Amino acid sequence: MKKATFLIVLLIVLSLVFSGMLLAQAKKGGAIAATAASVWDYLKKEGYAKNWKMWPGTTSMYQGPEPHGAFLTTYVNDAALKSINVKKGKFSDGAIIAQDNFSKDKKLKFISVMYKVKGYNAKDGDWFWAQYKLDGRVEAEGKVDECIKCHVAQKGNDYVYTSKLK
Repeated sequence: MKKATFLIVLLIVLSLVFSGMLLAQAKKGGAIAATAASVWDYLKKEGYAKNWKMWPGTTSMYQGPEPHGAFLTTYVNDAALKSINVKKGKFSDGAIIAQDNFSKDKKLKFISVMYKVKGYNAKDGDWFWAQYKLDGRVEAEGKVDECIKCHVAQKGNDYVYTSKLK
């Protein structure tokens, strides 16, 4: 009887410790799964368009190239902003770039995302790519050939066009 009680108490304690570790990891920004659903949920939870900074040196609705849209607004999370500001030429793991893509009449068409995930796709910069409709439905996700084929021209700038990282 004592042994069973001890084991139950031990399991409860271990469960609480493990739960606390998970909570601490989540609070300090634990990794987001490289799936379109996880990234979309994170963007919404963060309120990226209200709470993140715009890419330094850009404004809201700056002129953009196709296929993204006639006008763009580019937001970055803290990890991406720090990478841009230190000018080392590469984004850190966990960096997220979220880009609102607008039509010529300045209506939001879709949202494009680049998410840097260590070990995800070393051959192409470890970027997870996603494109969403305004309601969160996924247009493209993962190792998207169309995105990679275009952005590989900026391989020396960690696959981004917006500005130089060095």
